[in-house]
Amino acid sequence: MEEPAQSGEKRIEVIGDAEPELMVGFHKPTLPAPDDYVFDVIDMLLTNGRTSRLYKKLVLEKKLATSVSSFGAPGSRYPNLFIINATPRAPHTVPEVEAAIDEELERLKTEPMTRDELQQILNHLEFEESRQMASNGGLARNLTEYEAIAGTWRYLIEHRQKVATITADDVMRVAKQYFTRLNRTVGFITKLQ
Repeated sequence: MEEPAQSGEKRIEVIGDAEPELMVGFHKPTLPAPDDYVFDVIDMLLTNGRTSRLYKKLVLEKKLATSVSSFGAPGSRYPNLFIINATPRAPHTVPEVEAAIDEELERLKTEPMTRDELQQILNHLEFEESRQMASNGGLARNLTEYEAIAGTWRYLIEHRQKVATITADDVMRVAKQYFTRLNRTVGFITKLQ
């Protein structure tokens, strides 16, 4: 079964005795769709490490959040969601953090990724591949996971090669296509007052 296209933004508020938290999810394709590789680049560009766009903007510069991350969920076997998760830093609010994330996503649509950013992503991928295959267990886990999800263990070898072909135009095109209000679900926790 295929989930029908979302026809508008969905918002979910959970009120509880917990610190504020924000999650913004956008529907996206999965393997073998070429855009899935672009989302791998976007994921690393936005939230991978202290030099990533969202980390620099929300955590270091504006000090709106204590953390920000992104990931695909609930799994990789079928079309899923690209989720951005952020924890507001007091006294900042969920709406402030959401507005800052929206601003960076709009920037992604209009400001091309630099060659340095792409090279940093490729370097990180190479490092992670080496690290994960440093043990027999890591190699076995990767081989079985890619066979199950991608349909071939060769994904282990091909992934970095395919990511290396992604251009700044690909990133802008995918951002324009998927990062829209009609295609997103916003969930947040509001603390009881």
